[in-house]
Amino acid sequence: MPADESLRAELVAMAERLRLTGGETDERHAARLWEILDDYECWPGRRLVGDDGADAAWMLAQHALHDPDLQRRSLEQLEIAVAGGDAPIEHYAYLLDRVRVADGLDQLYGSQFVCSDDGRTIVPWPIEDAAHVDDRRRRCGLPPMAEHTRRMREGFSRRHP
Repeated sequence: MPADESLRAELVAMAERLRLTGGETDERHAARLWEILDDYECWPGRRLVGDDGADAAWMLAQHALHDPDLQRRSLEQLEIAVAGGDAPIEHYAYLLDRVRVADGLDQLYGSQFVCSDDGRTIVPWPIEDAAHVDDRRRRCGLPPMAEHTRRMREGFSRRHP
């Protein structure tokens, strides 16, 4: 049982709204995530909010595209949570890539994609040391890059026939 059931429920509800809109985390929910990080001084991980609450917090941070400072702050707290076994490492990998891409850097795990030059498909944002991306992905429990690319392109094709 999560230590803070009301916070878990709040995070899950915010993430559900994000899922329904299919967009990015709105300013109100981003502000609330800032408050949570400030008030609790830690990432809302499994022990505090359960698995679904931790997933919801990550989703909100991952989709806070308009607030890169929130993403960086979340990444710092998430790294500590992962090291303590309180959050999934794949959350860290995806958010790290998102922050690196926003900063104009190559990603490490190949999780972020952009439209191809012709706009007909998507391609991974450049990957640092691409020859070893599958090794890094495997250590995080992520599927091989080829499989991830296939899934991403299938999802893109369904949304952009």
